Amino acid sequence: MYALSSNGICIMSDPLNPETRMQLKFHVSCTLAAMLLLAGCSSSPGKPQNQQLLPECGWLPNCVNSQSGRGAQASAPISASAQQWQQLKAWIAQQQDWEVILNDSNFMQAIVKTSTLKFRDDVQLLFLPDEQIIHVRSSSRLGLSDLGTNARRVETLRDQLIQETVQ
Repeated sequence: MYALSSNGICIMSDPLNPETRMQLKFHVSCTLAAMLLLAGCSSSPGKPQNQQLLPECGWLPNCVNSQSGRGAQASAPISASAQQWQQLKAWIAQQQDWEVILNDSNFMQAIVKTSTLKFRDDVQLLFLPDEQIIHVRSSSRLGLSDLGTNARRVETLRDQLIQETVQ
């Protein structure tokens, strides 16, 4: 119930009981949390049009890119020969938590499910044979931050190539 005070201000004459107030706080908190979570949602990036540039990362800190990343989004490209590129693609195809979506001669796109919460992340790899490097873009579809998951994923790919070279 609302009432008008003597000075013309609208006041609540029957304040919410403690249980109703707690429920209201819970619903407001859940709504805000959902809004923040959905603000970090993105869809799968498309295949590069010119086969030379991966899509840039957005403004959220949930992506790394060896071609256009800046600051925390930066990652060094991976040095690789054509044979190492083929070995890396074969290794990726064998990983249970990786689903290869597109596998062209110099481009691969996969969806990776995170181990704990099964979030779907996107990984794109672009091999430039003349430069003997692999550019990598790894991005989370959900959330404001990836807590370093994408950077670790790129380092896992780099480590896998080093292991293949040593064997």
